[in-house]
Amino acid sequence: MRTLLAAALIATSACATATASDLTLDDSIRFDASLDELRPVFDASCASWEAVTLNPAELPIAQTSHVQVNCQGFRHAGGNRLAEFVFADDSMAFVWVLIDAGELDGFAQDMRGVYGAPTHDTAMFTAFADHNAALRRDIPEFLFYSQSIAPMYRGWYDQMAAQ
Repeated sequence: MRTLLAAALIATSACATATASDLTLDDSIRFDASLDELRPVFDASCASWEAVTLNPAELPIAQTSHVQVNCQGFRHAGGNRLAEFVFADDSMAFVWVLIDAGELDGFAQDMRGVYGAPTHDTAMFTAFADHNAALRRDIPEFLFYSQSIAPMYRGWYDQMAAQ
């Protein structure tokens, strides 16, 4: 009986920790892909979604267009979440996946298990710049971004960590 109880407790605690696949984006979500290329992914991955065109001035990396896909019911990190896929000039640049504030500490630890030591760790964020990923604390969310804008994010992390 104790063996069964111990096995159940181990299985339960293992489920509480996110796995690498829970904390990374599916391979079908391709950075630098166009909105049209990713429509089938959104149809399959979102309970519902909408594309919203924003003013390019709101996104410094956009020259001609800034579109955000708001994806409801996106399966990530063990839950159905709101994900925001951001396109600059019809190229997917980054993804925000919103979480609850109470999940931050657990996900920060889980991300260390997946990505290793963070490159930057501040009160505002924990960044894994070598993996183009971060966890924001000021607005509880995951951030994933394309290799093409990785230098911009690393510079921002460096600047914020120096303050």
